[in-house]
Amino acid sequence: MKKLHGFENEYLFVLPSTILNNFNFSEVIKLLYITDLGFYPKARYHFAHRNHGAKEWILIFCTHGKGTVKSATEEWQIENGSIVLLPPNEEHTYYANDDDPWDIFWVHFTGNSIDEYIPQEALQKNGFLIIDKTSTEDMQMLMSQFWQMIQALSAGFSYQSVFYSSQVLGATLAYVSLQSFLPHDAYTMGNEYITKAVKYIYDHFEEKVSLSTLTEVLDVSKSYLSRIFRQTVGTSVNRFILDIKMKQACYYLKDTNLAVHQIATRLGYDDPYYFSRIFKKVMGSSPRIFRNQEKNIL
Repeated sequence: MKKLHGFENEYLFVLPSTILNNFNFSEVIKLLYITDLGFYPKARYHFAHRNHGAKEWILIFCTHGKGTVKSATEEWQIENGSIVLLPPNEEHTYYANDDDPWDIFWVHFTGNSIDEYIPQEALQKNGFLIIDKTSTEDMQMLMSQFWQMIQALSAGFSYQSVFYSSQVLGATLAYVSLQSFLPHDAYTMGNEYITKAVKYIYDHFEEKVSLSTLTEVLDVSKSYLSRIFRQTVGTSVNRFILDIKMKQACYYLKDTNLAVHQIATRLGYDDPYYFSRIFKKVMGSSPRIFRNQEKNIL
């Protein structure tokens, strides 16, 4: 008795292309938008198989019960707290456990800037990403975000509803991307320091942040934080900070009219010429050339 939908108390929204085309004037919506969204509680007999995948990316968040997700070559067991990312145009199968069927939120999405939202871990592999565990606090946050998207679209497919839901989805995907950087076992002391360090970096990227700053905030030694950070994240603390700042610099250059010296100040650089040298070293071109090239692409 396999079925794709039709569960008691389910929520299901499909945004027709004719509706979405009405919002082509919005440069923001075109960056990232939802095509399908839903919530299936106690989804017994839930089953989906797509030989060639879906046209869009799919995000699944399991809040209760169990299920299975398969690619053409791998299989994963999904349970309470699991987050699943499925790439477009790739064969996949997923289904609820017979004895303990899952509750899942799910969303199909796409957009012109989709690669900015997808975790690098997924882009560098085959697109499939499974995050096995989510803390209780984070589960509450994610459930709230999905309900916000559902409530927005429940009011109709107006510009405001579609715009709002797409922005909430962006926050959800940013969380998934961040978690893909963090340890898979969040219950060791070392990993707790990593989580706090990364959060501090993101919260203070407009300030001067360094390894020394973090060790003072976390009250740990430089050698210890350096070692566990490199083991977990795969790069040094200072390089991670630099990459975050340069990514933000790219955003400012592409999507704002801020002058280079203003961007430097916003990223904690007192000397705009030093900022420009660092940017060129990392990105391969000066900030001004980078901005001009991006404008030509658009």
